[in-house]
Amino acid sequence: MNFSIELQYPAAAETVMKMVVDQRYFERKYRALEVADFTITQLQVSDETFGIDFRFRAAGATKIPEFAKKFVGDAIRVKQAERWRIAQRKGTIDIDIAGAPVSVHADMQLSARGANQSTLRLDWTIRCGVPLLGGKVEQLIAEDVRRRAEADGAISARLVGEYA
Repeated sequence: MNFSIELQYPAAAETVMKMVVDQRYFERKYRALEVADFTITQLQVSDETFGIDFRFRAAGATKIPEFAKKFVGDAIRVKQAERWRIAQRKGTIDIDIAGAPVSVHADMQLSARGANQSTLRLDWTIRCGVPLLGGKVEQLIAEDVRRRAEADGAISARLVGEYA
């Protein structure tokens, strides 16, 4: 399954880029998103690139259907890796859901939309290798990604002012 999401920010692209390559941003954002057990497992920072790996347990509104519980259990444990090429304002997200036979990937592009507006476009690809149920699992994950992206965008739009 492929789909795209665009997040709007009330700040210049340079300002948003400063935010998305800051470890503290991730710590604050995921605390505000109320995930459990958020831990940064790897951080790579240079003038050209930024990479962060972290894990958390999804909480809140995530509802796990009975047929999916045999793969993930009662809680969704996530490992996520984000990579940015800073000058190009391009990045990737790779998500591993413990116990689930799925791959979740997004290509990211941050673009200026005027002097104090920018857009982060995320082009998502979700694949599930479970015969007969794969499409349904992909749809459930896509719905969760969309819901979380909306919350992420709202929190990030509030935090970006601190980077101006």
